[in-house]
Amino acid sequence: MGRKGMRRHSKVVWPGFSNAPLPRHVFKVGRNDPCPCGSEKKYKDCHESQGSGWLEKLAREHERERLKELRKEMKAKGVPWWKRIFYRV
Repeated sequence: MGRKGMRRHSKVVWPGFSNAPLPRHVFKVGRNDPCPCGSEKKYKDCHESQGSGWLEKLAREHERERLKELRKEMKAKGVPWWKRIFYRV
């Protein structure tokens, strides 16, 4: 006979799903390298004062654009909408 109010939790992990955040590629830029914003200035003269936060924002924007293009390709191949929305690379 089971206890009232007690629940059993399954320890099964679904394949392909995890609670861990996805790793992002953050650009590694040297002080004298060209700025990744495309201004053709040195990084130290352009965006270095904004710190690593600016590089992380740039990485998020690139990731968003990459996923948008990937979802367009998946749509052209006929992948269902729900697989495109929940697709994690």
